[in-house]
Amino acid sequence: MTVLEFVIPDGLWLSANDRMHWAPKAKRTKALRELGYDTAMANPVGTFDVAHIAAFIGYPRNGRADPANAAPTVKALIDGLVDAGVFPDDDSTHVIGPTYLRGNKCPAGQHTVRLVLTNQEIPWL
Repeated sequence: MTVLEFVIPDGLWLSANDRMHWAPKAKRTKALRELGYDTAMANPVGTFDVAHIAAFIGYPRNGRADPANAAPTVKALIDGLVDAGVFPDDDSTHVIGPTYLRGNKCPAGQHTVRLVLTNQEIPWL
C-alpha cells in the first residue's frame, strides 16, 4: 500500500460542480497533473500493474460535502502518476476506482487529497 498526500490551494481546485471556461480549467488541470508527477518522482512509489485507488478528500469546513465532486482534481493527479510510470495507464484494466471518501478537515484556502494505492493481485471479475 502506498499513500500520497497533496495540498491543493483553492486557486488549483477543480470540482465537478464548476462551470469554468476551458482555458483556466486547462491551466489548473496541467498544474495538478504536474503536481501528481512531481510527487510520484519525489517519493518511493514504485509501480503497479493493477491497483485500487481510494481518494480521501479534505475540506476546510466540517459541513456537508460530496467527495465525488473532486473527480476532476483527482483525475489530473492520477494522470500525473501515469506520466511518472506508476501505472501503465489509468484505464479500467490498471486502475480500480477511485473510491471517493471524506478526509480530515484542512486549513482554510485549500483542500487535501490523500490517495491510497493498494496493489490488486487478484483481479476483480
